[in-house]
Amino acid sequence: MALSAAALLVAVLGMTPLGGAAVQNITRVALFAKNAGKVGNIAASKKPKAGKLYPLGKGGKFPKSVLPNGGAGPPGAEGPQGPAGPAGPQGAPGPRGYTGLRGSTGPAGAQGPTGPQGQVGAPGGFGLLNLGRSTLVRKTLAVGGDYASAVSGADGLPLVALDDSNNNALDVVHCADAVCGSKTTTPVDSGHIYSYPAATIGADGLGLVVYLDQSSHLLKAAHCTNVACSSFTVGTVDSSGNVGASQVSVTVGTDGLGLISYYDVTNGNLDVAHCSDTACSSASVTAVDSAGDVGSGSSIAIGADGLGLISYRDTTNDHLKVAHCSNVACSSAVATTVDNAAGVGFETSVTVGADGLGLVSYFDNGNADLKVAHCSDAACSSATLTPIDSTGLVGEFSSATIGADNLAVISYYDHTGANLDLKVAHCSNVACTTATTTTVDSAGDVGSGSSITVGSDGLPFVTYRDITNNAVVSTHCPNAFCVPYFRRR
Repeated sequence: MALSAAALLVAVLGMTPLGGAAVQNITRVALFAKNAGKVGNIAASKKPKAGKLYPLGKGGKFPKSVLPNGGAGPPGAEGPQGPAGPAGPQGAPGPRGYTGLRGSTGPAGAQGPTGPQGQVGAPGGFGLLNLGRSTLVRKTLAVGGDYASAVSGADGLPLVALDDSNNNALDVVHCADAVCGSKTTTPVDSGHIYSYPAATIGADGLGLVVYLDQSSHLLKAAHCTNVACSSFTVGTVDSSGNVGASQVSVTVGTDGLGLISYYDVTNGNLDVAHCSDTACSSASVTAVDSAGDVGSGSSIAIGADGLGLISYRDTTNDHLKVAHCSNVACSSAVATTVDNAAGVGFETSVTVGADGLGLVSYFDNGNADLKVAHCSDAACSSATLTPIDSTGLVGEFSSATIGADNLAVISYYDHTGANLDLKVAHCSNVACTTATTTTVDSAGDVGSGSSITVGSDGLPFVTYRDITNNAVVSTHCPNAFCVPYFRRR
């Protein structure tokens, strides 16, 4: 404001002669004044600075930027709420609070529908001895039968497949007790001549029976649809040629499907059929050995490595051979000659011992002995060979399994002179380098076509032919050794 007053004074004086002279004097003095740009000895500045004069703006007022804060006025009216901002990131979880009190139990819900029946469980425990009975129990299973195959069913009771030559039928016998004191018999196929049945229990707990239709030269399979096999389905496994001239064998692989070994008469091969389903309604067939005339008298088991192991005769060279499957379906195999002595390998039977290695029983025709081969490895690339019975002409129609004491037990035919008996050998060790042998049945011409299994009571059960009476019979052993009047001290 001091500068504005000075400017007004200069303007008034400039309008009179005296004022003009004064202006001239002032001008002249201003050109040389040392306090030019000051008012009241206060210097001016183009920017607001402490102790400096600052010019008014074009509107005759100081800019707002240099005016002191006059203090906050009264609050205005509240404006409308703005839109919600975006959600921020989730924070870290807080500490877990204390568990609240348990609430009261709610009302029970409605009962759901009954589920499907499960498979039959494994049999219960057993003892090696049945001290309540000291004798063998012999029963007739069928009149007019020839070959038979016995297996312990999912209910722990014997299930026997046999060819009924009197009625041209293939029958399945289900025993109602361990000794087969009573039974039910069901024909599963009829109208032709059938032979060499082989039975096992499938992954579904039901019987699977394979057999030869000799009339049509077919390999067939019957699948039981219940434990007693009172109902069933039947299918053809191989119809490619003549497959009806030697024993067949069946087991169940680690994939739960049937694996069948048999002799292809047309081509002289050892064939294996891998079932496509549990009922074996169809199968893929592979010739796993075709080196000469091979494959008769075959037997199959699943080794500790989960692969098939097959024993059979090499007719061309008169030897015993073993084929070890390379995969679960046995689409290829490695074949090994296990015994190269002359005249060996007839009517073989293979099982897997407690040591996980194959054990093969077979007839040594050259020496008329029952012989055992204990494999040295899973593939049976070599074996320890032992004649365990060499008394007379013994060892035909052998069948081997593992007893409840983890030792092999073998049924076979004593064809010595007039003996014509059923014998059983009980191995003394896992490799069966020694064994105790006993005559189990000597009533007539008995013991050919034998098959042995172990029931849920832990005791051997043997089926075989009674040629004298034209029947298939069974014997239930009273102990692991299959000898009468056995007692431990």
